Amino acid sequence: MSFTFLSAYPQVMWQATLVTLELSVVTSLGGLVLGLLVAVVRTLGGRVVSAVLGLMIDFIRGTPVLVQLLIWYLAPTLIGANWLPFTAAGVALSVNAGAFMSEIIRAGIRSLPIGQHEAALAVGLSRSYSLLAIEIPQAMPLVLPAMVSFVIGLIKDTSIAYVVGLHELLRSAQLVADYERRPLEIYLVIGVIYFAICFPLSRIAAILENRMRRAGNIQVRLSI
Repeated sequence: MSFTFLSAYPQVMWQATLVTLELSVVTSLGGLVLGLLVAVVRTLGGRVVSAVLGLMIDFIRGTPVLVQLLIWYLAPTLIGANWLPFTAAGVALSVNAGAFMSEIIRAGIRSLPIGQHEAALAVGLSRSYSLLAIEIPQAMPLVLPAMVSFVIGLIKDTSIAYVVGLHELLRSAQLVADYERRPLEIYLVIGVIYFAICFPLSRIAAILENRMRRAGNIQVRLSI
């Protein structure tokens, strides 16, 4: 086993790592925004709206993210348009992340004492104000460990973007492996790169959860 051939590809691997990081940031932020929006709409929109959105979320959560990516990538061809690979991957992964994050946020809201919501209504505050100004700010710290853990999985899921031609880590590794015929070495290298990205986040998630457990803020893992 030799890694000397990698000296010819530092720029390739660096660019691929940057693409992976950029896609991870875009989809994490996109998922958070969509998740918050869906959680708010489901909470305030009534049973019918909540049921419709719930069905859509169940579909997203119940189908492979790779299938969703291909649907998003190919759908514009019906009207003669095309996505850029990064755009298709960003949209597909953001929507997928939004479905999961919305459930994480709703679980955090449901974990709050019901008395807070009732007290807000009793003093004349609206349901929307109670949710946006009182409940969500309290719920977000509770769900932060779960959301960080989800983002770790999302970073690893960005590897599926290779199927639409995006030159992220996995796609770049495949090209180098095909050219150099040294697949084991290059896949070991990108495994180390993914680990270097995800391990600090996993430690942050563990630290946050332990601190909140010691503070008595959470007793069990949120169920999503």
